[in-house]
Amino acid sequence: MASNVCVVIGSNGFTGSQFVEALLDDPALTVVGISRSPQPSALYLPYAGRERGRFEFYHVDIVRQPAQLQTLLDELEPSTVVHVAALSEVALSLTSPVEYFQTNTTAVVQLCNFLRTRPYLTRYLHISSAEVYGSCSGPVAESAPFRPSTPYAVSKAAADLYLATLASHCKFPVITVRSTNVYGKHQQLFKIIPRTVIAVRQGRKVPLHGGGRAIKSFVHVRDAVRGGLLALRQGAPGSVYHFSTPDDRTIADVVRRTGELMGRGFDEVAEPVGERPAQDARYWLDCSKAQRELGWTPQVVFDDGVREVVDWIDGHWEQVAQEPMQYVHKVPA
Repeated sequence: MASNVCVVIGSNGFTGSQFVEALLDDPALTVVGISRSPQPSALYLPYAGRERGRFEFYHVDIVRQPAQLQTLLDELEPSTVVHVAALSEVALSLTSPVEYFQTNTTAVVQLCNFLRTRPYLTRYLHISSAEVYGSCSGPVAESAPFRPSTPYAVSKAAADLYLATLASHCKFPVITVRSTNVYGKHQQLFKIIPRTVIAVRQGRKVPLHGGGRAIKSFVHVRDAVRGGLLALRQGAPGSVYHFSTPDDRTIADVVRRTGELMGRGFDEVAEPVGERPAQDARYWLDCSKAQRELGWTPQVVFDDGVREVVDWIDGHWEQVAQEPMQYVHKVPA
């Protein structure tokens, strides 16, 4: 890295905050977080207890304040930008597609068209999504055609295609990574694993859309972030990498195993309900390129990752019990 400044755009989100935490492990780096919302409570920030001398946060909306963002970047002159900011709740994209394209596509185009002219930038890590491929019947490589099935997935695919052309025609130093379902402590409480843990502690059942038949591959967020940083440091500009695990599970399996680790049977913790809109049947990523070129393999065993979530929720139960358990969509003023 040419300079010691790394900017994480979307630093308040689950994966973004984990990137901040991992980057702060490098004592040579100054890490800057940027998000459209004020910083949340320490419950959701893995780096909250760390010494803050090498971390700064700026409250800037990448959609509504592009000029302010560009001015800030010119002041910081980061050698590295990690872009994690996105709207990602798939079902909501069906009713709010304009907002999704503004955030996931247009803001990316506007930012990168600006950054491509900045000599200080040497690396740009773009966090994409497995959903650009649609439902998969077999493992897909990074070269697989896009078959997005929702406005969310289309908005991510459009940004990916733009960045690929920018890398090809303008030598923009972008590395793109795609992971399957990430999980871990500090995750939003409405996600399936923390939601299951909370339901068990409250004696409730988790509604399983479509009976939980959808097949997902859950990769621990530390593994996904470690892969992203390996790609950032070792990947060639224009490269794409996948991060996933080989042990695919149905959502029902995830809920069942989480309940078992907490001493509860499946019938005690799950209740089948109708399928949610825009549910792809399976995401299946081929990670052999990341293994071959980066030496990456997942390290966190699923049971150990779930136990971390259980311990995190139990250790913060008083606060967790006061938090909303459903996704709350915040529209900036």
